[in-house]
Amino acid sequence: MHKIINFIKNNILYILTLFISTIIISTLYKLNSVTPFGGKSLLCVDFFHQYGPMLGELYDRIKSGSNLVYSFNMGLGLPFIRNYLNYLSSPFNIIILLFKRSDLLTSYSYIIGLKAVMSSFTCVYYLSKKFKTKELYLIPLGIIYAFSAYFSSYYWNIMWIDGLVFLPIITLGIENIVNNNKWKMYTIFLAIMLITNYFIGYMICIYSTIYFITYLIYKTKFNKDTFKNINITLKKIGIFAFSSILAGMLVSFLLIPLFMQIKSISATGEMSIPQTQYYDFKLIDYLKSHLTGVKTTTFASDEITSPNISCGILSVALVFIYLINLEIPLKQKISYLLLIGFFIFAFFNPALDYILHAFHVPNDLPYRYSFLYSFILIIIASYGLINIKKIKLPIVIISFLLIESVLLLITKDNWANISNNMIYINMTLLALYFVLFIAYKLLKQYKIFIYIALSIVACIDVVVSINYNWDIKQEMENFYSDYESTEKLLDYVKTHDDSKMYRIEKTNILTYNDPSWYNYNGMTTFTSMAYEDMAKLQNKLGQPGNGINSYYFAQTTPIYDLMFNMKYFIGMQNDFNRYTPFYSEELTAVKFNYNVGLLFAVNKDLLKWDFNNKNPFVVQNDYITKSTGIEEVLKPGILKKTDELLDDGNRTLLKFQYINNNDNSYFYTDDPFIDFFIIGNTLYYKNDNYQKYDLSDYDIYAFEDYNENYIININSSSELLDIVVGYNYYRKNTFYYYQIDNDKFIEAYNKLNKEKVDILDYKENRIIGNVYLEEEKLIYTSIPYDEGWHVYINGEEVKTYPLGNTLLTFMSKHGNNKIELKYITPYQGIGSVISITGLLIFISLCIIEKKNKKTK
Repeated sequence: MHKIINFIKNNILYILTLFISTIIISTLYKLNSVTPFGGKSLLCVDFFHQYGPMLGELYDRIKSGSNLVYSFNMGLGLPFIRNYLNYLSSPFNIIILLFKRSDLLTSYSYIIGLKAVMSSFTCVYYLSKKFKTKELYLIPLGIIYAFSAYFSSYYWNIMWIDGLVFLPIITLGIENIVNNNKWKMYTIFLAIMLITNYFIGYMICIYSTIYFITYLIYKTKFNKDTFKNINITLKKIGIFAFSSILAGMLVSFLLIPLFMQIKSISATGEMSIPQTQYYDFKLIDYLKSHLTGVKTTTFASDEITSPNISCGILSVALVFIYLINLEIPLKQKISYLLLIGFFIFAFFNPALDYILHAFHVPNDLPYRYSFLYSFILIIIASYGLINIKKIKLPIVIISFLLIESVLLLITKDNWANISNNMIYINMTLLALYFVLFIAYKLLKQYKIFIYIALSIVACIDVVVSINYNWDIKQEMENFYSDYESTEKLLDYVKTHDDSKMYRIEKTNILTYNDPSWYNYNGMTTFTSMAYEDMAKLQNKLGQPGNGINSYYFAQTTPIYDLMFNMKYFIGMQNDFNRYTPFYSEELTAVKFNYNVGLLFAVNKDLLKWDFNNKNPFVVQNDYITKSTGIEEVLKPGILKKTDELLDDGNRTLLKFQYINNNDNSYFYTDDPFIDFFIIGNTLYYKNDNYQKYDLSDYDIYAFEDYNENYIININSSSELLDIVVGYNYYRKNTFYYYQIDNDKFIEAYNKLNKEKVDILDYKENRIIGNVYLEEEKLIYTSIPYDEGWHVYINGEEVKTYPLGNTLLTFMSKHGNNKIELKYITPYQGIGSVISITGLLIFISLCIIEKKNKKTK
């Protein structure tokens, strides 16, 4: 018991930091009804569509013992390690394994909450070691850092928040190198950060270099002995450089394969260095962005897109006091002001901002490195707080009145990013901090209570600011609503299908990563790690998506389903000629009658496939023609007449009438001059201009967003089919309407099915099959091309080809062919050798250091 009491006494600063931070995040969750204190989840934007479902897949893979190398759950197939290292590799994610699958959303709250708590802890730990004190006044500094505007805005980007946690420890490691030549802390935690998230780790590497140089200059005494001690300085530089390289070596087994693979994603595409500022904010906006309760920036469309740098009004006051405190050395001020000036320059300089974002212009979520600025701000504020006793009371009073006056002036300019009420809250908080300073000056014997009061005010500061910014709307029950019924349906499919590998899709998606969340092989995906060429090809085939890093399933044509091994569909399907009802309980599912499988033989002419036509029906037709020799499976519909319903110079409304062939037909347009169109009882809108038309004569029961173009599958029993099109300028026949020839489709299917590859053994990273060919043919697969795929025919490796720039194909000779596909992570070998070498060096240095200590 005595040891426990001593431990608590010696570590009360850290214990209170953890306790108070836990109270803060719990209060925020309670105020916003976030699980476990309510029925809402923190899922929103990309957390809803990307990271949340991906964490579900990670959970399923670990629990089931599936491989973490390759996954067919999303995007038709993708190395899982890519998503893991970009989104899921945080050590905090181990928390999900402590929960049931049905409670994963609650585990996400704990992950985010723990990261906030640990950020405050590591900040306080850093400050206590830096200033060699365990006074409780450090707690407010840790709080305003952990719950800064960066956390408030980007909390749902769970992989970025780790940067807040590890940055203070890495900074302490840098100072240990400069002060004591100690290298292990920096090396270990930089390596951990690089694995946790290489993107934020990259930013911290740049920060580390700049901080090391600045801190080294600050700590170097420039006098007559400076040049005599140059060897000492060079040694420190050598230790820092070596430690940085060693940290990179330790994680090379993961990062080298990743870096060599991400050349296929959009973020590494060719981009020129921007010459003008691409986010809209001014110097005055930057200055005001330091206040408590300032609106955070998330999207490029926000009214003012200034960086998320606020650590509250306390940091503003302390930095101001730091600047006017004449007792603080000028060299120190210059050093830290130059350091923070680097990031201020980056905010306003598009070229440097571009470099800090890993040579990429972010589409949204600007200034993702702004937490680095906030941390330096906290360091400066900590110097201001620690040296506050050296400043005279009249100066503090004048400073207080000056800041209050500036805040009052801000209420007059109606700045969009903060309300006047919030300005008044800033003034009130500042007054409370000032009162506590007066109390500290006059009642030093009660300093422990003053420190506690200071922490309480800081808690109020961050809770008010974050609660003002948060708008948590996602109800957990909506995310879980059909999980059990979908799981039941998928189990039914598994027990009634003997195929080794088939794909499933939902006709109404919940997220853009449903295959990850529900654990099935699908094509729908949204990930920065997706193959950009695949996203482009999916658009060419008539599937919706942004053509960069997302595409998702829509009911297009049976040709598409045949091409991509689509066999089962969860939800309603309106094609009754080629699809059969398969399951009907809480949910319904249909089965595609013409599935050919994952691999099948096609004519070699397919290597000349014209996949760049802007008409997706031409692209699909050409695929069938080149594969089988059968032409015009899809053919243009027969137009009977066109009626002009409206033409007022700015708007045109036309009705097209087609002869129906009593089978499914298909519509597609990418015309920017079309505002909307009506097919049957559904209005498809590309923008809100449809609201300017009088459409009361139409029986419209549904409205569908058509912003991302896709083929619309139409089934109608009418002899004639009406299509009403609204143009913002007059254009005629600027869309495609096609009908299917079922006899030709079946003929093509029979040809392909005759030489499909029978899969004998299937694992996601290893597929074995067999096929007999009467002549040399091309083996087509619906697997995305990746240099990690190695193909062996009868034991001999063969060359692979990226069909359509993105589908794995290879040639196979006549006769019986045993085919093996094996996925081996590219460059894993060389990365592992480097990591093992780095580990051996690290261990050897630790042993040498230990022996040297014993001999002293």
